[in-house]
Amino acid sequence: MRIDIYTRSEQLPELMDGSVLHSALMFRIYERSRISKPCMLVAYDSTGNETAHILVIKRRRFIPLPFLWYHWYTVNGEGVYCESCTNREDIFGMFLEKVIEMSGFRHTFIKVQNIEDSRFAYGILRKNGFVPTRDQRLYISLHSKAPQERLTRAYRAHIRKAENDGVTWHRATTQQEINEGINLLHNYYISKVRRLPDKETLNMMLRNDDGTLCEKAKMFVVTYKGKTIGSSICLYDKDCANLAYSCGLRKSHPMQHPGIMAIWAALNNAYRHGYAHFEFLEARALPLFHKKFITTLLNYGGKEKGTLRWFRFKWSWINKILRAIYV
Repeated sequence: MRIDIYTRSEQLPELMDGSVLHSALMFRIYERSRISKPCMLVAYDSTGNETAHILVIKRRRFIPLPFLWYHWYTVNGEGVYCESCTNREDIFGMFLEKVIEMSGFRHTFIKVQNIEDSRFAYGILRKNGFVPTRDQRLYISLHSKAPQERLTRAYRAHIRKAENDGVTWHRATTQQEINEGINLLHNYYISKVRRLPDKETLNMMLRNDDGTLCEKAKMFVVTYKGKTIGSSICLYDKDCANLAYSCGLRKSHPMQHPGIMAIWAALNNAYRHGYAHFEFLEARALPLFHKKFITTLLNYGGKEKGTLRWFRFKWSWINKILRAIYV
C-alpha cells in the first residue's frame, strides 16, 4: 500500500466519488483560504489503482495574548473508500500515521471528527494517542416521511404564517443574490463561536472553475418585499444533504421567521430532489451552552445521535488529563 500526499489542486489525480467533505471541490475551497492549507492523502494498491483518499485541513489562529499563532490539523470523517475495500480501518490508521508524521512538533493538536460510526477505528485511534470526547449528530430521514409531517405544530404554524405574509425562498442564482446571502451570513457569524470562511472562499464554494453554479454546494435566500432576510448554504453527498450555514434577520423581521425559513428552504429542496437524509452540520462540535440551539433544530423533526470527537495534543500531559476526564 502506497500513500501519496497532494498539497496543490493542479497536482490532484482524478478521485473517486464520495463524501463532499473529501472532494476536490473542498480541497480547492480550502486552498484559496488565507488561514487553511489542505492536504489530500491518497492510498494506492499494488497495481497503482486508488483504494481510498482523505482530506486533511491544516488551520492556524492568532491569540492576541500572549501573541501566539497556533496550528492544528482537522480530519473530517473517515474518508472515501472503494467498494471492494475490506480493510478500511487499517487504511485509516495509515492515514493517521501520515498526519502525525507530517504534523511534526509545530502543531498544537490533531482533531478527528464527523465519523459516522463511533466504533470505527476506535482501537486504532486510541493506539495512536487520541482521546475521545463526546459529540452529537442531528439528522432527519427524508425517505420515510415528508418534512412537513415531521415539523412541530409551532414550527408548522410559523412557516404557514410566513408564507401567507409573502415570504418566499429560492436558490441564489445571480451574483447579487449570492453576495446578499454571504453578507447576511458574515454579519451573523461574526459574533458566534463557530467561524465562517471568508467571502471569497464562499463564492468559490458556490461556483465551478468555469463560473457556472455548483451542484454540490447551493445557497438559498429568503426574501420579503424584495429584500433578502435570510440565507443558508447546503452541501450535498450522494444521498445526504448537509446544512453548513444558515441565518436570518430575526430581530428586524421577527414575524416573518427568517431563520426558520432559511433552514426550511434547504430542507424542502433536499426532499424535492430525492435525498434520503438531511444533516445539520452546525449541530456538531458545539459547546454545552448551545443546547438551546440543538433543541431549536429538533423542532424540524430531527433525531439526535451521540458520536465522538478525537483529540491528540503534542503535549502528552494534556492528553493524560483529557484521558482521565473523558475515558
